[in-house]
Amino acid sequence: MKKTLVVGYLILFGLVHFSFSSMAQEHYIFFYPPYTDKSETNLYRDTNIKFDYLTQYTNIKSSIVANDVKNAIAHNDYRFIGISGNSYLYPGLEGGYEKEKNGETTFVSLARKYEKYLNRYHFKVIKGTSDALRSDLPPLQSIAYDYAKRYNAILFLKIKEMEKNSRNQ
Repeated sequence: MKKTLVVGYLILFGLVHFSFSSMAQEHYIFFYPPYTDKSETNLYRDTNIKFDYLTQYTNIKSSIVANDVKNAIAHNDYRFIGISGNSYLYPGLEGGYEKEKNGETTFVSLARKYEKYLNRYHFKVIKGTSDALRSDLPPLQSIAYDYAKRYNAILFLKIKEMEKNSRNQ
């Protein structure tokens, strides 16, 4: 009798867990091609889901970056990620600060060693990142920056590996 109850409980728990996990919302992060306001998602298929700032924040925060890079590469998407502000910024690909001839310090948004990669593979921009944010919304800009920095670092290594393998063949 106890074995039957335990087995029944495990089957029931498995079915309940399965039904809740299958009802879970899919993971969407919205991007847009630079210099446009056209939205797209990282799912590489048509969707009726509309952009929502709080959902974007939650999905980026809970994202597994390595899986997102793997999914992008599986769809031949080698674009780096940028975030918007006064201009586009490429987290993890920055050149740091350089001293100008006049003595002023300037931030270099893209290091020279990454220029050819960005020109070859291009970039997409995380939607919702801009310099005009409302104070009542969560800090999307900072988590988007961290996400893009990790994403770009992993993607860069994958691209270097892919290019090395293609040269060796």
